[in-house]
Amino acid sequence: METKSIWFKDIEETKYKTLKENIDTDILIIGGGMTGISLLYELKDSKKKVVLVERNQIGHGVTSRSTAKINYLQGIMYSKIKKLVGEKAAIDYLESQRLAIHTIKDIIKKEKIDCDFENVTSKVYSQDKELEEEYEFLKSQNIPVTKEKNWIQVSDTYVFHPLKYLQTVASIASKTKIIYEHTKITEIEEKDGVYLCKGDVTIKAKQVILACHYPFELFPFFLPIRTYIEKSYIMGNLIDLNKKETFITTGHPVVSKRYYDNKKEVYELILSESHNICVKLNDKKNFENVVGDSKPKYLWSNEDIMTADSLPFIGKIKDQLYLATGYNTWGMTNSVLASIILKDLLNDKENKYASTFDPYRKMNLATLGQYPINVLSNTIGMVQNKIFKRKKWYPKNIKFFRENGKSLATVSEDGKEYTVLTTCPHMGCTLIYNEIEKTWDCPCHASRFSIDGTWLKGPSKKDITYSISKNTKD
Repeated sequence: METKSIWFKDIEETKYKTLKENIDTDILIIGGGMTGISLLYELKDSKKKVVLVERNQIGHGVTSRSTAKINYLQGIMYSKIKKLVGEKAAIDYLESQRLAIHTIKDIIKKEKIDCDFENVTSKVYSQDKELEEEYEFLKSQNIPVTKEKNWIQVSDTYVFHPLKYLQTVASIASKTKIIYEHTKITEIEEKDGVYLCKGDVTIKAKQVILACHYPFELFPFFLPIRTYIEKSYIMGNLIDLNKKETFITTGHPVVSKRYYDNKKEVYELILSESHNICVKLNDKKNFENVVGDSKPKYLWSNEDIMTADSLPFIGKIKDQLYLATGYNTWGMTNSVLASIILKDLLNDKENKYASTFDPYRKMNLATLGQYPINVLSNTIGMVQNKIFKRKKWYPKNIKFFRENGKSLATVSEDGKEYTVLTTCPHMGCTLIYNEIEKTWDCPCHASRFSIDGTWLKGPSKKDITYSISKNTKD
């Protein structure tokens, strides 16, 4: 069984050079996932100098862990937004998702991208009264939707292989713009009307876009109080027939399904057991709940940033500093939407949807009430983990101890020992060991580190690697 995403199957890794010297640019995009690469593609014909930097490899973050649905039927999203924000916002969100879908279709057709792109029907199953409201809203917007007793369905939705798509788009964009991999930015300083983006090197930029899943900069937007993070678990089972459909339920736990056909094999991808990362910390049990009696070929997890009003944050957070995040589990469409909006904002053009998704949009009392809940859940998760580091479900091959005033753990795996710091460098949360994927995960803001302490994703600016001294006592 593979404990990494199925999307690493059937691809050849692309490589871009690492930036070794300080440079100047007009526009700097930080993050090489679906958002950053989509924006780079949108700007490929711009006369401005555009540079994209990725701390890891292109597409190796959240994009590679998605179920990769290209879908506007997103549970009961529109009735939810209508209640929380209003009908205009619900209409804007529907239109924007369909715009993103058409944009992806157009790019695939224009660039002749081979990415297992497939038209599928999509269903939402629900016992909630909101299902009828969702159906009526979609009908009012002239969407060809059908309904039975406990489900609604549309037929103009799609699935694809996200890395095949992303790698091709990146290759096309890199013919006119610049991509650097393994290039870390950890600090952004504004000086004399430009931004000094510092890390392994310093990049001076007039405009900066934070296209990383969870931005490393706390200020000025301070994302932790505005969002929470939801973790989900996905398995891929080898089956005989591609049913060419997707579905999602609205009960608890949510179950989401799609199929992946690579012309040789067919896989059924099932996502379930979604939860706030501050609770349900036993990943092994969560994986077991998803797997049940099946024997999957692939098993992995993913995290999504959730906003109080179910709308993404896309836009300016400071003069010439932009943000795109908070996609509420629908990253494929919202990433492309972000690229469309940001392209206009960077060029001082009006965009129809910019105000709806503005990071500083007005929040009503119902949505603002989520902010203290986010703070409380983070605090509880942090305090709980500080007190109880050694979880009762941990395997016996983990040893916790302190050295030089630091909290450490050693994991014995396959005849090797790995010692790491157990405090997340981002905001001090105690890390959780993920026994299935062999990673150290932050239960507050989703930073992730390999078994040896190397940073993999998330807002942390540092690794958690540690060289143990020879005189350490158990």
